Amino acid sequence: MNIQEQRAALMNTLTDMLDGLVSSVSIDAQLIRPAAGKVAVFIEPPTVEWPSWGPPEPVWTLDVIAGTPATQPSAVDDILAALDRLADKGLNLQKATPASWNLAGTGTLAAYQVTLNALEIEETE
Repeated sequence: MNIQEQRAALMNTLTDMLDGLVSSVSIDAQLIRPAAGKVAVFIEPPTVEWPSWGPPEPVWTLDVIAGTPATQPSAVDDILAALDRLADKGLNLQKATPASWNLAGTGTLAAYQVTLNALEIEETE
């Protein structure tokens, strides 16, 4: 599976796992607009390694953003609920670090930057 196919699979997995907790999952930062009580997920371009001249191994980083400028007091709780759900559903989380997301023209929103372990995606031939 090439990197673009892995990214598409990751987008679908995140959308399915987060279901009603997510307002959007995107690779386009301009489309990140979390709704009150929901999170939005931005998939950053991956870091890619080629161990032993084998197939590429992308390392995926997500930005999980929550709330609106008016709902920031509960935004971290929304993010933590989303992270708990991803962990409960078996996403290969490595670590999550508090961050912030600058939403153009709106202000700064609560966020966590999440690093994933290698994806466990089955090849279909």
